[in-house]
Amino acid sequence: MITARIFRNSQKKVTGFEISGHAGYAEEGSDIICAAVSAIAYTTIGYFSEKKIGGKEPQYSEKDGYMKFKLEPDLFKTDDMTAAYAVMEAAYIGFKQVEYSYGREYIKVID
Repeated sequence: MITARIFRNSQKKVTGFEISGHAGYAEEGSDIICAAVSAIAYTTIGYFSEKKIGGKEPQYSEKDGYMKFKLEPDLFKTDDMTAAYAVMEAAYIGFKQVEYSYGREYIKVID
């Protein structure tokens, strides 16, 4: 099962996520749930890489079956935070939609 943990700030804005595990829905390389979760995560990070919000590349950690991404604290002082929060909320919604579509036996979103 994939666990997607969502991080929020005191204003309830999504500030990051940590994904671990494998869905086990299908064989490795054919698992559409893993592919969906990966696509959401990499698209989110790709947005921050392309936009370089705060003038920096996003920092994240990854290895087989694991990814963690959190917005850097210095970003919170930029004018781009409305868009950044929207992208992070969209990632959360995407993870939840996968959970709703395939069930918590394959992906569990913890918010």
